[in-house]
Amino acid sequence: MNQITIEELNNWLKNPEGLNLELKEAKNQFDKDRNLPDYCAGIANSGGGKLILGVNNSKEIVGSNAFKGTHQKLSHELFTKIRIRIDIEELFHPKGRVLVFIIPSRSLGQIVISTGKYKYPIRLGESLIEMDQMTIKRILNEVSPDFSSQIVPGLSLSDLDEDAINNFRINWAKKSKRDDYLSFDNMKMLESIGLLSSNGLNYTSLILFGKKNKIDELLPGDEIIYEWRQDSKAIAADFRKSWREPFFKIYDDIWKTINDRNLNIQFQDGLFKRDIFAFNESTIREALLNAVAHRDYTIVNQSIFLKVSPEEVVIESPGGFPLGITPENILYKTSWRNRCIAETFEKAGLVERSGQGMDDIFEDTIKDGKGLPDLSKSDEFAVILKIPAKVKDKNFVLFLEKITNEKQITLSFEEIFELEQIRQQKIITQLRFKDKFVELGLIEKVGKTRGVKYILSHQYYKQEGKPGIYTRLIGISRDKQKEFIINHLQKNKKGVLRDFQDIFPELTPMDISNLLQELKNAGRIAHEGSKKTGYWIFSK
Repeated sequence: MNQITIEELNNWLKNPEGLNLELKEAKNQFDKDRNLPDYCAGIANSGGGKLILGVNNSKEIVGSNAFKGTHQKLSHELFTKIRIRIDIEELFHPKGRVLVFIIPSRSLGQIVISTGKYKYPIRLGESLIEMDQMTIKRILNEVSPDFSSQIVPGLSLSDLDEDAINNFRINWAKKSKRDDYLSFDNMKMLESIGLLSSNGLNYTSLILFGKKNKIDELLPGDEIIYEWRQDSKAIAADFRKSWREPFFKIYDDIWKTINDRNLNIQFQDGLFKRDIFAFNESTIREALLNAVAHRDYTIVNQSIFLKVSPEEVVIESPGGFPLGITPENILYKTSWRNRCIAETFEKAGLVERSGQGMDDIFEDTIKDGKGLPDLSKSDEFAVILKIPAKVKDKNFVLFLEKITNEKQITLSFEEIFELEQIRQQKIITQLRFKDKFVELGLIEKVGKTRGVKYILSHQYYKQEGKPGIYTRLIGISRDKQKEFIINHLQKNKKGVLRDFQDIFPELTPMDISNLLQELKNAGRIAHEGSKKTGYWIFSK
C-alpha cells in the first residue's frame, strides 16, 4: 500500500469512532497478546477498518511509543495469530508518532478468531464484545456464489474441444448405464448436465471442455503444472510439464506423466503378498480432482502445482479452503467452492460423490503404511496437500491385512484412521471403537480404572520385530509394581503418595491408590496418621 499522508489521517479523524474506526491513546505501549488481536479481529468481523494508536478519544494526536522499532514484525505476528493480513503504517505527524493498522473485512461466511480475551470479537458501537450465537450462525450460513456456474460472456459451442466432450460423453453414458447418451449432440448433452442454459455456457464448460486458445484468452490461471524433483528439497525441477487445456482432454495424460516415475514396492509375509506403489493411482486422481473442483479461479495469476519426488506428492491449489472447511474438519465435512464442476465429475463417474473425497485419500495412504497426508502448510491463499510416497511401516500394512483376512471383516475409514492414531502415538486413552478392536485382537488394554490406555496388540509388535517396545508400553506387571512399593517402604521406613508418583510417573493417582489399598488389605502395609498428612509404612 502507499504511504499514508497526514492529510489522509486528518480526514479519517473527521469520521465518528465506531464499528470501523478505533482510536487508542497508547502513549507508551499497547497489549500485543490480548488487546491487539481482539481489536483487529473485532474490526475485521465488523466489515474491516482502522485501528489507530497515538490518538485519544477527543481525536487529538498525542503520539505513541507502542511497538517502536518493532512494528515491522507485527503484520507477520498478527497473521500467525488471527490468520488475516494486516498492513501497518508508521506516520510521523508534527504532534507525534501515529501507528495505523489497516484491517480488511472478514471473508464471506468466515469468522476471524482471536487469541486474546475474546474468541469471536465484534464491534458494538465503540465497544468490543463477544459475538452472540445468532450472529455466528448468520455468518456461517452466508453463501458464496458458485464461480463454475456463472455464465462466460461470448463463449459458444464452437469454442469447445470435441475430444474433451467425447471423453466426458463416454464416461457419462458408462456411469449412467445409458447407451443412448452416446447419441446426444453437444448442445443436448450440455443442457442435460446443466452447463448450457438460455443465458449461455458457464465456466464449468470452459474449464472442462474449452479449447486451449479460449482458456488462454478467458481464464489463463486455469493451468496445471507438473514438476519432478529427484531430491524434494532441490529448488530447480529436474523435469517440468504444464497443461492449459480442457481437463477432460488431459486428465489421463497427467496421471501417465506422474506414473512414468512410479515405483512398485512388494511386501510378503508367508503366503500373503502385497504390492504398494509410491504414487497410488486412486489417491493421486482423487487429489487432483479435488484441486480442480475446489480451487479459486478468481485468482488468475496462480496455477495448480503438482510437485512430485520419491518422498512425496505435493499438490498446491490456489485459494484457501472452501467455506466452512478447516484442516480439523476436512475429513468429515463437505463444502463446495465450484459445485457445478464437482457435480460434473460425479456424472462422469470420476468421483463417487460430489464432495471432498479427502477421506479416501487418507484411507488409502494409511492402508499403504505411509502415515498421514499433511495439510498443515495450507493457509488462506492456498491449500497444500502433501501425500507421502514412501512406506513408513510395512508391518502395519501386513498386520491390518492379516487381521481383516483372518476375521473376514472390512474396517471403515473411521476405524482405520483411529488405528493409525494409535500406531503413531503408540498409546492412547480415548477410543470410539475400543470394544471392537479388543475383540478382534487389534489392540490391548493397559492399566485399570481411569488410568486405562490402549496400544496395538502384541501381534503387531511381533510382526514389526520389536517385541521390546510392546513390553515397554505395557509396563511392568502389577505384582512387580507392588514389589517396588514394598522395597521403598523397607528402605525408607515410610512413604507418601508423592513418592509413589515419582516411582510410577505413568500411573494416575487412582491407580497408585488402588495398589496401596490392595497391599493394605493383604496386611503387608499400613497407613498412619490422617488422610492428608499421614504416610504409609511396611507392616510385614
